[in-house]
Amino acid sequence: MTELTADRRRYTGKEINRKRRAEGKIPGVIYGKGIETRSIEFQRKPLEKFLDTARRGTVVVKMTVQDGAEGKESYAVLKETQSHPLTGRVTHVDFYEVALGKKFRVEVPLRIKGKAVGIEMGGVLDVVTRSLEVECTPDHVPEFLDLDVTSLGIGDALRLADVGFPEGVVPTEKDLRMTLAAVHTPKAEAAPAVVEETVAAEGAEGASVAEPGAKEE
Repeated sequence: MTELTADRRRYTGKEINRKRRAEGKIPGVIYGKGIETRSIEFQRKPLEKFLDTARRGTVVVKMTVQDGAEGKESYAVLKETQSHPLTGRVTHVDFYEVALGKKFRVEVPLRIKGKAVGIEMGGVLDVVTRSLEVECTPDHVPEFLDLDVTSLGIGDALRLADVGFPEGVVPTEKDLRMTLAAVHTPKAEAAPAVVEETVAAEGAEGASVAEPGAKEE
């Protein structure tokens, strides 16, 4: 399990936050159901290393918050990040504290594996969803859920019932027939409109333009 260390933050305000960022610190908060929201700050380098691979809401970290000589350990998931509009570097982070033995809901990404045989037959793979909401304890959150599409021919589909969920992890969606991915026949392209230029030309040749003042016989 990933471990992060933060310091309790006693300061607030844009100016002091800007100064602390220049010193290599990143402000943040940690909050949760029924607990006090705490202002914290991280060392930039270890936090950015974590953020390079972390997905919001899927990676549980063991968080140690130092408050003077005392350190409080808890478990949390990344909920939100804010970044500088020009540099793209992180400027603030939010973590949500979870109880290690208590189930909670979390979005887990789907990892598509293989190449559907239907693609070789001219079909198109349609991935309906890229993640699933599951319920589990923090120590059982999977990094991803595999979805092997190799066997899909044209007209075939993989459904929720086809996913192999790890022990202790259950989907919140109860309809096991929910489609996750399918291979379809590609839509036929619309045929180009035929412009009957010949007919139009013949019509133009057959038309006569009466000269001004001319009488019809």
